[in-house]
Amino acid sequence: MSSEHLVGTSIPRFTFDTPTKPGNDFYALCEGEQPLVMIFLPAFDHPVTREYLTHYLKTYARLRGVRLACVVRSSARTVAQATQGAEFPFPIICDAPGVLYSYLGVEQARGLRSWSFAAQRIYKTAKEQGYRYDSSAPQILPLTLVVGHLGKILFIHSGRSQTDLPEDCTAIREIAREVASTLAAGPEGPRTRCSDETLTLPDLVGWDDVDNDR
Repeated sequence: MSSEHLVGTSIPRFTFDTPTKPGNDFYALCEGEQPLVMIFLPAFDHPVTREYLTHYLKTYARLRGVRLACVVRSSARTVAQATQGAEFPFPIICDAPGVLYSYLGVEQARGLRSWSFAAQRIYKTAKEQGYRYDSSAPQILPLTLVVGHLGKILFIHSGRSQTDLPEDCTAIREIAREVASTLAAGPEGPRTRCSDETLTLPDLVGWDDVDNDR
């Protein structure tokens, strides 16, 4: 199911954990003149996640006029252990139970639908390095958002394969420019109102007790 209907709506205010800092305010992350591009990836140890995080780190100097945050289906503790507490130049939002993924309708696909030539190459390299996976298991498809003031969704793209997402920070910058150009050409919509309530990620969809540490 497409998530295009979410454009123009606002993500409720919530707090999130990064590998180095708990309880961050999502609306504070959205503040500022520059739009925020959010890229939803599988778990932190997934080969596709590692591939694209590496691309973004290598090309981060090209990221001008836009900010980046990546979301992973792993706990902050798991990522902190894997990176030995190293800081990223952009936020890594840790959502092990997949609350944001569910809220935004991030899709999964089985088999050939989720594969691309790039994904085959990534898995082949990972397998040579000892990574084991079930090729028939459902795979998270990436989601790319551009978010503005108070969590307003300005653009959304649901990936049709595991590698249907911005290749590097140059591509991220171009997406943000295109969105800004489109907004400048159209009528200005109503200013989004700020929620008075700040939720934790589980609260966002009414999850009372979540303990999923991937």
